[in-house]
Amino acid sequence: MALIIEDGTGKPDADSYSTAAELVSYAARYGVTIPAGEPAQEALLRRAALAMDGMNWKGCRAKGDQALAWPRRGVNIDGENKPSDYIPARIQYGQMALAGEIHTDDIDPIETRKGAVIRERVEGAVDTQYATITNTSRRLLPAAPDRPSRTQFADYLQKRGLFAIRA
Repeated sequence: MALIIEDGTGKPDADSYSTAAELVSYAARYGVTIPAGEPAQEALLRRAALAMDGMNWKGCRAKGDQALAWPRRGVNIDGENKPSDYIPARIQYGQMALAGEIHTDDIDPIETRKGAVIRERVEGAVDTQYATITNTSRRLLPAAPDRPSRTQFADYLQKRGLFAIRA
């Protein structure tokens, strides 16, 4: 089933901001690993769009019945109010980056991941020890906040960067 691309009109059945062809082009330019087949690429874009819906974006949806989080109204970036039919290119690039991150998480089993370096000893041969990643659910860990998609989305999220919560 072909993707229904959001074009800024607030489609009630849209399921992506980018096409599979755009994802292939993005992956080639940035060295991102993605599945070979178009159906798998489209599924990956749908998963990325669903993950994006859970993010806390600036403004509010332009239409109550639109399927995706964008377009939005009430978005002010660098002192400029964006129109309610505007979908920033960084939202599209961010979706493609997130799709690549999701695919990497899919193909990288938890058993092969390494934690932070907790000891490194140099005397002749290098001896490096990694922290154990504790994950009792056996599910993959979520994408790290320093991944490219978060960089693309930074200006459009309610909160960007690090912030402290006082307990």
